[in-house]
Amino acid sequence: MAVSPMSNTRVTASGPRDAEPVKSGEKTEQQARQAEFAVARDELKSRANQSLVKAMFGAAGQGDDKAMRIFYGEVLDKLNAELGTEQAVTQDKVAAQKEDFWSPENTADRIVNSALGHFETFKTQHPGMAEEEQLEQFLTKITEAIDQGYGEAVKVLDGLKVFDGSIKDNAEATHALIGERLAAFREEQSGKSPEQAG
Repeated sequence: MAVSPMSNTRVTASGPRDAEPVKSGEKTEQQARQAEFAVARDELKSRANQSLVKAMFGAAGQGDDKAMRIFYGEVLDKLNAELGTEQAVTQDKVAAQKEDFWSPENTADRIVNSALGHFETFKTQHPGMAEEEQLEQFLTKITEAIDQGYGEAVKVLDGLKVFDGSIKDNAEATHALIGERLAAFREEQSGKSPEQAG
């Protein structure tokens, strides 16, 4: 059976012609519901973040240790990126250690020892430099990496709203001790005693 072609046929949009446009009152109500939803979502997100912070930093002693791990991890990441990971001390290697493992003194010692462990390699990679220039360039490089790591750690802890009290004190003390130990290394390598340097 053949179908005859349609001629003089006009296609028109289907659907009722007399549908009313959305009223402005309905639009406002819909926007209000969306705004309420957004507020509820943000509140749930905030509560979840608070729960996470409490879980991470709940007990004072444990919270300090966890904050120091974040600090240590950020600094090591920057050092390893700058100097290479072959000799690096990673967080995995130091996960379950003695109680005072995360004290500012011990943390500073580990960071400095990890960084300074790369000095001989740095010297062999730059044989054309004078010894004093090797020392200064190496210390500049690791100091910048440590400072960058410290800044990243502060951002993380501040973002979690825990960078205050003993956590802040420990991080700042660690950073200061690192500076002291690097200054002592510079004096030792330069052949100057602390009395001569002062």
